[in-house]
Amino acid sequence: MICIYVQSIILLLFLNLVATNSLNMNNLGNLFRGSSSQSKTSSNNGNKEVIFSKYDWITLENHLLSLPYVQEMERQKILREKGICEGVQPDGKTTLRLFDAQESDVRVTFYGDKAMWCPYSSKVWMLLEEKKIPHRIDRVNMRSYGDKPDSFLAKVPRGLLPAVEIDGKIQTESLDIMFNLEKLFPSPKYLQMWPSEDDEELLQKAIYCMRLERQLFSEWCGLVFRPSIGPGGGRARQTFEMTMDLVDKELGKTDGPWFLGGESPSIVDLQYITHVERMAASVPYWKGFKIRGDGRFPNIDKWFLAFEERPAYMATKSDYYTHVQDIPPQYGPGFSSPEAKKMADEIDGKDGSWELPLKKLSMNDIEPMDSSLDTHDAAIEAAWNLLCNKEAVKKFALRGDGQPGRKQFSAPLADPYATSNMNLDDQMDAILRIVISAMMTNNTNDMKFDVIPEDGVTKAALERCIDYLRDRIGVPRDMTYQAARQLRAHLNWAKKQL
Repeated sequence: MICIYVQSIILLLFLNLVATNSLNMNNLGNLFRGSSSQSKTSSNNGNKEVIFSKYDWITLENHLLSLPYVQEMERQKILREKGICEGVQPDGKTTLRLFDAQESDVRVTFYGDKAMWCPYSSKVWMLLEEKKIPHRIDRVNMRSYGDKPDSFLAKVPRGLLPAVEIDGKIQTESLDIMFNLEKLFPSPKYLQMWPSEDDEELLQKAIYCMRLERQLFSEWCGLVFRPSIGPGGGRARQTFEMTMDLVDKELGKTDGPWFLGGESPSIVDLQYITHVERMAASVPYWKGFKIRGDGRFPNIDKWFLAFEERPAYMATKSDYYTHVQDIPPQYGPGFSSPEAKKMADEIDGKDGSWELPLKKLSMNDIEPMDSSLDTHDAAIEAAWNLLCNKEAVKKFALRGDGQPGRKQFSAPLADPYATSNMNLDDQMDAILRIVISAMMTNNTNDMKFDVIPEDGVTKAALERCIDYLRDRIGVPRDMTYQAARQLRAHLNWAKKQL
């Protein structure tokens, strides 16, 4: 089963996981790429009222480049571009993974979605990483939020994702791809991720768990994507939790955290993780109860923590906000229970959780997060990504007061052909510098909007542009969850200064 197949049979609503601009985020994802370039400080131009920042772009860039965390980010970027894998965290910008092979020896090209939201694409990419199979990566727009390139359609006429090209032959369907890669790249050189036929007991357990995953997926759809009666989903919730109990029980039968035991995940684990991650986001958002962190499913909790220690998983792991935006176009609209509002507001940032000062993250939150990751480095990450792509991000944000594109896509927040209101270029330039300055210095008290537009029309236009950018920051495509929290909150702070 692949994303496109699911989309074809279930009502598309909200924004899609797969397009040039999801959450308009796929376009935004392209913006958070590249290298920094210098531009002059914004200044008064004619009768325009221009917001003032005491830091110009050159000063910001030089200061950030002096920080060890930014230096390490740049070092990792250089190594990724060369295909070096040892000690290098992969990310959505990675295009080559060699694992000590020569580039001429690479047999596999992986085609996945640009936004890194497709659960089927993510599991295939994790398998390539876990097995350390050398591969090239080509990320493609998904149809509901943008056009696919002709070069890809020439190879995959139906445009299906994920796809792989192995020794010149194209294959689609995620599970078929994973089993084929397991066959073509066997142990002992590559990690074994499916039981051999000689181990009948383990093989039967793997087959049972794969069937149970399909049952869990069905129960999740029944809970979230169909109208339900009763608190938290009524009978559908009971059925879902009963199936989750079965899954938790299977995980508890092995010594380690994985379904089949051992020291590393198997195809079974990969088949589960991308959808259970989405369950952990969608169930609190639409039904008002948690899967993670309440002790209800202790083995699933341990399993999540084990995955979060693996670089391949963390490179694909999204945040709850991104998920609840990208899930509906794949599976249909989520139906909310009244008691879900509190959790939904927190996930959407409507309860003040996207305001400064940000509360400290913990494993007890609706969205569990290791507090050791919640440091000022997250703000530096956001600031550097923003600075490196400032001109593109600025133009993107100015779509908030621009004109919609003539060609529309099914994802409501996706509009890759929209035009920007460049009359606000100077003002948005200064806003971005102020936001970067505040994140860089960890200090909003000294950041002044010395000249603020006096007319309500300009203020309202700039507020729309800030909202447009804030709501389209995607995880992990644009930055990590911790960095996204920082940028969303600082954009809200900037909006309040207008």
